[in-house]
Amino acid sequence: MRYISFNFEDEKYWIELNNDNVAYREIILSNDCYHVSALEDCLAEGEFVDEEIEAEIKDITQTEFEQIWDDAMREHSEKWGETKNKYKINDCLTATLIYYYPQGAIFKCDDILVLYNGEREFYLHEQTMLRIVGYDDTNMWVVAE
Repeated sequence: MRYISFNFEDEKYWIELNNDNVAYREIILSNDCYHVSALEDCLAEGEFVDEEIEAEIKDITQTEFEQIWDDAMREHSEKWGETKNKYKINDCLTATLIYYYPQGAIFKCDDILVLYNGEREFYLHEQTMLRIVGYDDTNMWVVAE
């Protein structure tokens, strides 16, 4: 993994890139408000090419990235605990596909996001029944199949 940060216009970006230079997690600070790829669709798409960004890109450590990530996610931790108590492993839920990320298909159910990384293909906005198999605590996603 590679970790970078840069300023662009009035926003600050921190991005975690996998070995293919594809964004895996992203944080944007805009008007003193964090936008986090785990909670909204704000992840850079496709291969990240440094030369295509009109900003000075700085490599940072994983520790620096994780610290910013934790700061950005902190205000959601209480709700995440409530979500894990409400949505138990082996429960089924009906969810709607809202987008694809490198981690898998991201579905929405009520006010939670659900990661599906199985073999089945879905269409955007398709509704389906999923079974909870775990939790992604880093992204605060329910994991289902």
